[in-house]
Amino acid sequence: MIPVFYILFSLYFYFIYKYLTVVFIFLIIAGIWFFVYPLYSRWLYKNHFKKYVKKHYKTRVGKPIEIEFNENSILAKDFTSESTIDVTKLTELVETKDHFFIKLTTDTSLIVPKRELSNQSEFKDKITGYGVEYVNELDWIWK
Repeated sequence: MIPVFYILFSLYFYFIYKYLTVVFIFLIIAGIWFFVYPLYSRWLYKNHFKKYVKKHYKTRVGKPIEIEFNENSILAKDFTSESTIDVTKLTELVETKDHFFIKLTTDTSLIVPKRELSNQSEFKDKITGYGVEYVNELDWIWK
């Protein structure tokens, strides 16, 4: 949207004042903004979220948890707590290249790294066996 304003300013200066130098400056700025800003924005957001996670979840990231699947619930234990999640609270299982995300009705997710699973297809079958929708996002990349 901002490059459009720069182009409109350049047209204004061309038709009203006939300042070609100003026109070229605005067009160059519009081009730079159009091509560089998406890269900068992607870098900015990615770093922001990395810092946020490191700051607010520093005691939880990288710590092992144990997940136990029962007939009607999932028991999750970590170094500070123990949670029982009713399987009716699971909404979907999202698979990416490196992780499984078990989404809950509370808009939170259990993130399971694939490298920690000995049998990924058994894991998928177990979760989808609870009636959870499976979402294939194997081609997802951070944009």
